[in-house]
Amino acid sequence: MNKALFKTVDSIIRKERLYAQINLMREDIMQRFGIGRHRLNDLLNSFADGMTFPQYINAIRLEVAYDLLTNHLEMTITEIAREVGFTPPNLREQFKRCYGVTPAEYRVGLVSDEDDVD
Repeated sequence: MNKALFKTVDSIIRKERLYAQINLMREDIMQRFGIGRHRLNDLLNSFADGMTFPQYINAIRLEVAYDLLTNHLEMTITEIAREVGFTPPNLREQFKRCYGVTPAEYRVGLVSDEDDVD
């Protein structure tokens, strides 16, 4: 039952793009699903590799940002940051921490890789 509840919570956060709300709070999720702080923490601990709520939301944001950076070259990095619920400086910091490069550096690498294919 806990795993099913986590899958439901995760699915709705993703499908309804709740992660894109810059001010998304754990309390918003607790209220939405009628669960307490302890239950939410237990779900994250069991099914999200022990991440805290902010870490979990940021992981989703980074996953979506990575996809947008890769597949939507027409979008600016600022647009992508706003699309996923980060400020541009926060996206830069979090992306570098996670992937070892800034979003701009990642984009340059994509373009360079495409040039090398010819």
